[in-house]
Amino acid sequence: MTPDKLVTRLDQVNQNFDEKHALLVADTRHVLFGAQVDQPFPAASLIKLGIAAFVKEKAADDPSQLERQVTLPESVGGAGILRFMSPQAWRVRDLLTLMLTVSDNLATNALLTTYGLPTIAAWLTRHYPGVQLRRPLMQSTFDGDNMITASAAWQLLRALLMSDGNEPAADICAQALRHQQNRTKLLLAPTMENFVGWLAGKTGELPHCEHDAACFAAEGERLYAVVLTQFDYDRQTAMQFSQQVGHLIVQAFQEKRDRFL
Repeated sequence: MTPDKLVTRLDQVNQNFDEKHALLVADTRHVLFGAQVDQPFPAASLIKLGIAAFVKEKAADDPSQLERQVTLPESVGGAGILRFMSPQAWRVRDLLTLMLTVSDNLATNALLTTYGLPTIAAWLTRHYPGVQLRRPLMQSTFDGDNMITASAAWQLLRALLMSDGNEPAADICAQALRHQQNRTKLLLAPTMENFVGWLAGKTGELPHCEHDAACFAAEGERLYAVVLTQFDYDRQTAMQFSQQVGHLIVQAFQEKRDRFL
């Protein structure tokens, strides 16, 4: 599938989805297809990409940050496994991995407590204006919700997957994103069975939101996709929208590969 054909197919899928949404597909430098890419949506767990980017930069300046011992704050529910485990102190590197692989909310809040939510929020405002960090995970007593745009999610995912081999934090983030456990949307497992390359991503969900951001890498090429959705009732249709986008991207890679076989 040529880039032009992929864009045409993405446009068709985009027009057939009626709920509020944003869709972005890009390579490492340019947006190939975009719809509502600068529209803010409740971030759900995609906010964790921003927190990871902050920790990555801190560790680039001071690699010992990754070994820093953190005492866990008050337990919260939702995604993750840390609240079921007995140790009360964890290294930053472990919290980073748990936050990205299993979207652990307690690990996320531990990092927010360690580095300070206002400090991370201000850093994100400077570097990723499309991200607004306003509250810890599973807490609604702060000033509004966390927000993100599709453009910012692409920029964050791209930054977290870049590594020159000399940044331990970059390697931790990239490995965690490549081992994300939730693969029900863009990276729907059955669709990816025959994909020759590697995949990485981060999902997010709230009662009326289904988000996903993913990277598809093969043949020396990377394509990024971000889908943000906000709906009243039909969660399944929102998830199918993401799955269709992921399927089209896999088809594009497969057809390109077939041309060279």
